[in-house]
Amino acid sequence: MWDNVKQLIGNTAPLIGSLIGGPAGGAIGSLVASALGVENSPGAIEAELRTNPDALLKLKQLEMAHEVQLRELAFRHAELESEERRLQVTQQTATVQAEMASADPFVRRWRPTWGYTLCLSWALMFFGLFFVMIFHPAEAANVVNAIVALSPLVTVALGVLGVNIHKRSLDKQIAAGQMPLGLFAGMRQAVKGG
Repeated sequence: MWDNVKQLIGNTAPLIGSLIGGPAGGAIGSLVASALGVENSPGAIEAELRTNPDALLKLKQLEMAHEVQLRELAFRHAELESEERRLQVTQQTATVQAEMASADPFVRRWRPTWGYTLCLSWALMFFGLFFVMIFHPAEAANVVNAIVALSPLVTVALGVLGVNIHKRSLDKQIAAGQMPLGLFAGMRQAVKGG
């Protein structure tokens, strides 16, 4: 529900829009509800924003009056998100190091095993389809329907494989002492050829 409120507020009062519904969202929601004279709930705030043409003006005035405090909250929010990402990378690194240090070969090799198993399963499935189409064409429709029925399972398996590949790339970057790039920074670097 806060997403609808964010969209309604976003262009007029971007600081409030970026904070509402987040970690400081309770305090910001209370401040917004008080300024609008409504109950502190996403539904009540959204209803007021949709029905009262002056509501956005009140929020713009509220943002201007409390701009310094809102910027401080936004900065603290960004710090919390950054610390959370740093903690995730640290935990992932510790997990990978524990995997690599394990004496059990499967613990160290579960990611490649997953990829090879999925590749083998997929190849067998399509070779089976090819075989049926050549030697038993009357049954081809049934086999195609069976493969289509397996699509959700294959989709989940491919999703897990994609995450494994991405995480292995991050592991290699961390092992090389590089901070992993975000999506846009990685795309920018790929376009520049660096």
